[in-house]
Amino acid sequence: MTENPRPKRRIVLCMGEYCNLDRRAAKLLPILQTLIDDLNTRRADDAQTPTLKLETARCLSMCGAGPNCVIYPEDIVTNGLSEDKLRRMVATHLES
Repeated sequence: MTENPRPKRRIVLCMGEYCNLDRRAAKLLPILQTLIDDLNTRRADDAQTPTLKLETARCLSMCGAGPNCVIYPEDIVTNGLSEDKLRRMVATHLES
C-alpha cells in the first residue's frame, strides 16, 4: 500500500441557514474553490506540502458570527466572511 506523504488540510465553509442568508456563503464557495484549486495545482510537486480539501457544512455552531469557515486540523476559525476577508484568510493561513 502506498501512503500519501502529504497530510490533508480541510477547509470547511458553513452553508447553514444563517451563514447563507442572502446567499452570502453560496457566493463565497466558488471563489474559495478556485483559490484552493490554484494552491493545490501550485503545490502538486511538493511532497511535503499538505493537500487542501474544501468541504461544506450545514452548521458550524457559530451562527451569530457567520458566514464562518474553519481550517482543520489547526482549528483556525474565520467569522464574518466577505470576499476580501476570505482572500486574506487564504493568504495568511493557506499560502504559506
